[in-house]
Amino acid sequence: MTVRIRGRYAELSRTERQLADVILACPGELSGYSATELAQSAGVSKMTVSRLVRRLGFASFEEARLASRRGTEWGSPLYLLAQPDGPGRGAEAGDAAAPPVEAHFQHSSEAIAATARRIDPAALEQAARLLAEARRVWVCGARNSVFLAGYARWQFIQVRPQVHQMVAAGETLAETLADLGTEDALLLVGIRRRPPAIVRVLQAAGQRGIPTILIADSHSPLEELVPPLTFRCETRSLAPLDTHVAVMAVIHALAAELIRLTGAAGRARIQEIEGLHEALGEL
Repeated sequence: MTVRIRGRYAELSRTERQLADVILACPGELSGYSATELAQSAGVSKMTVSRLVRRLGFASFEEARLASRRGTEWGSPLYLLAQPDGPGRGAEAGDAAAPPVEAHFQHSSEAIAATARRIDPAALEQAARLLAEARRVWVCGARNSVFLAGYARWQFIQVRPQVHQMVAAGETLAETLADLGTEDALLLVGIRRRPPAIVRVLQAAGQRGIPTILIADSHSPLEELVPPLTFRCETRSLAPLDTHVAVMAVIHALAAELIRLTGAAGRARIQEIEGLHEALGEL
């Protein structure tokens, strides 16, 4: 939506630019407005709304609304920004004053609770068992999910060897993926906004029979090909940026179950690592 507006901005009439400026200020708002409400907000006629959406290549205002809604679902911070003076907006939807700090902490707590209600304990145990028994464990993520995948590796490697992160600097996904087999396990973190490469890795892993655990968000559309061991986390927040506390809670729960399943071998590894920390003076 915003790319289309900027690409045609110089061609717009004065009233169309007036309307375009309102949309550009907060494109995510469009999904919640009717054409009449949007026209009133911009101080233009409803006919101007119709002309602008057609000029931008949309068949109707409803099609433009759907495009805005997809941007919101996909997690774009630009589409999640609230317009403080929009029509009918109250304290809950986006007043100029930001929510108090306590509200953010409360929302994070609620995100963890909502995620916990979705988690099947048997599936969590099955996933941890896969991580415990696999020849090697590989973790993969992109964008925000990179550090989450790295956190998972750091947790798992405390109690089992051969935990690797895709992809090392300078490598391609194909060079790493070619090394994975049916005796390995792949933990894929695909929180919204997922780049296409993550979807292709998921598809390739399925085709190659690589046992896969997927951690995704709970609200953006999921691709058709998802593994049985998929854990969906609540990531929506009171701010335009997503919160990942529930994702880390799921990873921590997997690590706790992994400690239990690895038993004496896991404890021996922790003990060896701690001994080396002391010998090397690292901590």
